[in-house]
Amino acid sequence: MKRLPPLNALPALEATARLGSMSAAADELGRTHGAISKQLAHLAEQAGVALFRKDGQGVALTPEGEKFAKTVGGSLQEIEAAWRGLTQLADSPTLDIGISATFAMRWLMPRLPRFYERYPDAQVNFRMTGKHWLPEEQMDAILTWDRLRWQFGGRTDIEILGDVAFGIVHAPGLGVDVKEHVLTVKNRCVQELPGDVWGAYQTLAGVEVVSETATAYPHTFLVIEAALAGLGAALVERRIVAEELADGRLVAPFGFTLIKDGFGAIVSQRKRPKRLARAFLGWLREEAATAAQ
Repeated sequence: MKRLPPLNALPALEATARLGSMSAAADELGRTHGAISKQLAHLAEQAGVALFRKDGQGVALTPEGEKFAKTVGGSLQEIEAAWRGLTQLADSPTLDIGISATFAMRWLMPRLPRFYERYPDAQVNFRMTGKHWLPEEQMDAILTWDRLRWQFGGRTDIEILGDVAFGIVHAPGLGVDVKEHVLTVKNRCVQELPGDVWGAYQTLAGVEVVSETATAYPHTFLVIEAALAGLGAALVERRIVAEELADGRLVAPFGFTLIKDGFGAIVSQRKRPKRLARAFLGWLREEAATAAQ
């Protein structure tokens, strides 16, 4: 008869070892600090040897614990990979979609009920893109629309969903000066991501933007809120500020410059495509065409 450790305690061991904190492990696993502590204490009791020791505000592995945790971590990764491969064989109604938080909140989420009307058993899970790129093989698709930061190039794993259009927006009465193709503004509201998007836009649109300062924000939706508050001019995609443009809370002095076929989905070539994923991308293509009219 095989003698195994308490298996339900192994995720707590791996997370605590990796994060160096029971509290952090509890947050990641959706448990309480007390539950994690109790599991680890029971595991150490069953092993008959200490696995962790106090280390400042957190915990550190003992030599014995480090050796065991390394084996557990590797085994859990293998189990996760095997399980992921197994579940992908089924025609699951669950989709894992990578998307920026701003695009999800301002464009996709309000439209998602229409997808569920067609596919009531579907479940679309969102993973946020941003500074850290998501592993493509773990996603059914990663939606991408920011063509000012990078181009599709010769990639063969991009499925085109529609066009995008970028422009400068600001609150009415901000005090900008527009002369022909030059806009002068005291401050620009920019996002904390690599890439000279303002330079790319100016080249594409044939305009020039002159500003004394630039204030950086970690998310596009904060950039938009700053522009709405009159803190400066922002450079955004037309879809995500359509409501504010329609009701006059934002104006676009140069309009919007179209980038043909700029809205797309990265579809992993290493992951078996689900029929539901094909349906979702087809529905997105319809929504993108409707929104552009």
